[in-house]
Amino acid sequence: VAEDDVTIGMKSDRYALEGEWRPGGFFTSIHGKLSHTDYRHTEFEGAEPGTTFANKSNDLRIEARHRKIGGVEGLIGFTSETNRFSADGEEAFAPHSRTRSNALFMHEELGTSWGRLSFGARTEQVKVTSLGSPDPDITRFAVGERDFHPHSAALGALVDLAPQWQLTSNLAYTERAPKDYELFANGPHVATAAWEVGNPDLQKEKSVGLDLGAQWKSGANHARVNAYVTRFRNYIGLDASGNVRDGEGNINPGPVETADGLVFPDVVDEYVYRGVRARFTGLEASGNLRLLGTEGFAMADDGATLDLQWRGDLVRAKNTDTGEPLPRIAPARVGSTLVYGSGPWTARLGFDHYAAQRRVPGVGARPTDAFTLWNAAITYRMKVQRANLTWYARIDNLTNKLAYSATSILTTTAFPDAPLPGRSL
Repeated sequence: VAEDDVTIGMKSDRYALEGEWRPGGFFTSIHGKLSHTDYRHTEFEGAEPGTTFANKSNDLRIEARHRKIGGVEGLIGFTSETNRFSADGEEAFAPHSRTRSNALFMHEELGTSWGRLSFGARTEQVKVTSLGSPDPDITRFAVGERDFHPHSAALGALVDLAPQWQLTSNLAYTERAPKDYELFANGPHVATAAWEVGNPDLQKEKSVGLDLGAQWKSGANHARVNAYVTRFRNYIGLDASGNVRDGEGNINPGPVETADGLVFPDVVDEYVYRGVRARFTGLEASGNLRLLGTEGFAMADDGATLDLQWRGDLVRAKNTDTGEPLPRIAPARVGSTLVYGSGPWTARLGFDHYAAQRRVPGVGARPTDAFTLWNAAITYRMKVQRANLTWYARIDNLTNKLAYSATSILTTTAFPDAPLPGRSL
């Protein structure tokens, strides 16, 4: 955590009811899901309780799948979400708030002689309300309400080039309403070791994305590669302002004169939510190669198999307003895992290598070094009457490597106190 003596006591209760009705006629099935979540956690500084966070939400989702209309099949749906958030205590970084959203969506597919076309669309109504703080001494939060109407649509195609080869492509326009904390945060956030400041005037996040991919499959062997580019008109991110604040929220405070002389107050970095123009480009690839067993390079007398799973990805994210990289972006990664299977037993040994991340903005982000994390696991599956049981032992970060995540704000604000987990069994 950001501070050595801080822990949390957390409790989350969730209730869900799910069912499906198959009426026949035009709608072949209607699937519904209703859930309620009650989440609460208290931050403890030593044994003393500090700020308490609570989040209560209700979610409803209904999907109606229709019969084929010509060659078109798909579904229409409705979702409704309500969320009430509260943070009480001296270090509450966001006000009490309420978020309500309702959305209609559809997804349709058309099978063709050469592949498949797909189309999806979604329209939403989102209302975010800041209720301020019940503590009369806390007056730093803006109070008000914002309404948003995001609309999104996507078009996709899958082309069968040969029995083993397929090409894929997707074009999507997406809008997202800002979150409550992105709009109304204004306070010290212990979890991030920063003073976070929202912007009540934020507009919808808007983007246009295109991806192109190819995939190949032959028995147990398969490979896939995908390239994408996404342009944001208003990418909402958390950026360092270059300022610091003390516990009272004063910006860039000077030294205080005491009986012992000049004393500098404890401060944290200020981070602000803002919308910028941005561009993401990336490449992803993954696959499986059967080395031993059925369809492998060698046969196993006992029916055992040995597979080599491989993966890699690379992303570049740029703030096109300033020309600087965006903060907290994952570095290039490659990984591989050997998987041995024999009857109910499976054994795995693999690694993930993370390149150094030097593409960071000049303020509020720390470069990270390259590192490799090894992992291993052994699994046994068995049946007991009607139950399927899986027993496993897994060890992560086998070499106990000291490493820091490029995507975590704590790598900058709480360095070196928040590394990735060490060896764990």
